[in-house]
Amino acid sequence: STAFSHLRRQAAALDALRPRLNDCCRPHAPLPCARRAWTDVLDGFCTDEFGVKTRQFHCCRRHGAA
Repeated sequence: STAFSHLRRQAAALDALRPRLNDCCRPHAPLPCARRAWTDVLDGFCTDEFGVKTRQFHCCRRHGAA
């Protein structure tokens, strides 16, 4: 039952990103807004990834701009 839980976490992150990107269409600076949305959602995804005892997604082991 947990074999695909990593895919559920990935899908949940993408689902969380969609409304945030939609909100970025309204301001006059959509690119910084979208970048902030992506990093916030990715940080949340990585926090969830490190909260389980499985191998974490490769991008979660990077830091800073990487």
